[in-house]
Amino acid sequence: MTTVRACRYKNGRLGEYDTVLLPHAAEHLSTERRYDTVILLNFVEHVMDAFRVYDIAFRALKPGGLLVFHERFWPGYDGRETRNEREFDLHPVRLNERVAHWMATEFDLLYEKEQTEEWGNLGYYWIGRKPAVPMARYVSRLRTRLDALAEFLAGAGWDEDNVWGNIYNARDVEQSREYMAYARSPRVKTICEVGFAGGHSTVAYMTANPEATIYSFDDFGKRELTQLAYDALKKTRSNLHLREGDSTRELPEFSADCPDVYCDVISVDGAHHAHFPDVDLANFKYLANYPNVVLIDDYHERDWPAVHEGVANRIEEGSMKLRHVSSSSVIFRDKQKQWAIGEYTLLTVVVATMQPDRLGGLRQMLDVATGHPVVQQVIVIWNGPDMPDEVSRLERPPDRSARVTVVHQKVNSLNNRYDPDLPIRTGAVMIMDDDLVISKETIDCAFGAWKRDPSRLYSFGEGRSVTGEGYGYEPGGLPIGDDGTNFLLPRMVFHRKFLSVYFRESNREARDYVDGQGAHCDDIAFASVVTKHARKPMRHVPAPYEDLAKRGLGWKADRIELRHECAKKFVALLDWTMPAVEAGRC
Repeated sequence: MTTVRACRYKNGRLGEYDTVLLPHAAEHLSTERRYDTVILLNFVEHVMDAFRVYDIAFRALKPGGLLVFHERFWPGYDGRETRNEREFDLHPVRLNERVAHWMATEFDLLYEKEQTEEWGNLGYYWIGRKPAVPMARYVSRLRTRLDALAEFLAGAGWDEDNVWGNIYNARDVEQSREYMAYARSPRVKTICEVGFAGGHSTVAYMTANPEATIYSFDDFGKRELTQLAYDALKKTRSNLHLREGDSTRELPEFSADCPDVYCDVISVDGAHHAHFPDVDLANFKYLANYPNVVLIDDYHERDWPAVHEGVANRIEEGSMKLRHVSSSSVIFRDKQKQWAIGEYTLLTVVVATMQPDRLGGLRQMLDVATGHPVVQQVIVIWNGPDMPDEVSRLERPPDRSARVTVVHQKVNSLNNRYDPDLPIRTGAVMIMDDDLVISKETIDCAFGAWKRDPSRLYSFGEGRSVTGEGYGYEPGGLPIGDDGTNFLLPRMVFHRKFLSVYFRESNREARDYVDGQGAHCDDIAFASVVTKHARKPMRHVPAPYEDLAKRGLGWKADRIELRHECAKKFVALLDWTMPAVEAGRC
């Protein structure tokens, strides 16, 4: 190890941490000691027995401990590789990615990413927390319960020959195991599935997470089977609910009937043909919580093209990304068993208003935002005691377009638009003034930039300067990239966690100052707090828009003077001057 030039920990230190190098193979690591974190990065080709090393690593972790995993896989590898000859001469033995997916099911996954890497290989990276109950125990329970269900249904004449396909077909538990791994997470409170049929997947979710509420949707194509299975399962679980009807109509109606229900795990296993998978996947995004996991059965381009196309459409529009694709060796009814794990990546738009004469422009903004495929919801905040009826009538449920929620805040405060208790169910939040004209390209640009790096604050507003000397501005905005430009007007996109940061008790004085001062300087306060927390500057994105108030309130001399005071106040209060704005791209 000491001869490896690039090894940064060979001398007993890695950054601020002491390191101990053990002079033996990983297969011989003692499990008498338990660890908080174990890291396995590209280890397979360096050990004699990868399965033993993984088992040792798992046993060496404390319950609740973290495993950080990355490995390179080569789909279709047959022992010969010509493009990367040296790599395969040195390391000819490779595991299939199915092994890594199997390993991951032992953990509550906190982060997961699968992608094609520079050598054409598949890189699979995840971070998981070790649960108290091992997966083997869940699988054992599931087998018992599914056997009991099969026996019960067979007694009524429903055997494998006339039960529609299910995740337990051919007694293969690989898919069931993976589904349960996501459903059992402590974060999962609500599970929604299209395709109840004989209740097999529902049993898997009930086994993995007895406390979760399950909402199932089924067209009752085999009424006797579905009713029989539901009645039997309902006796054991009061928090199981089944809606009958065409899911392409039922999901929007459910959203309207139950506006407070959002799904942590979403299972798409309804009709596999025609428009059904595409519409189900489009409708479910308005029910997705954050974070969410989408389980997509029979994701196979050749055998189930409609399912594959539905996923492709969501990815193309930007509302979904795939975590990984799994398959088993089972061929069931001449179809390859394959499934995908995905997640919705969506946006909430927040607009505060108190001026009825701006409702025309607000409606135009709503038309653009609600029609955009990545927008889950638009929240309109009315700031003031008396809300006009025409504002309350803006509210509407999702129906192939985003939900509009109207929130009435009787106390007029621009801090209201940063309230972490707003009903936001997405990771991304876009805050805009009510006098902006936007287009689809506006959202494409801003949201696209945020998805690449959600750890910072983005804006497509004009440049300004906020320092201990005051507030700097000029018509058309200060130049982006100039060292003196460190603040952007509030056309902002950011991770919703920053709302909670702004509303911390330690920032109460800043919020109180905003409420007591008439310069509408909530934007300066929020940006100052967030950039200090993130230790990253604001980033400008060139999203197109039009400001209908180019020479409105913001250019009045008395207000500019108040913003001078704001700038000085927040620099002193936070002991923080925002760094220079970075130029970004869409």
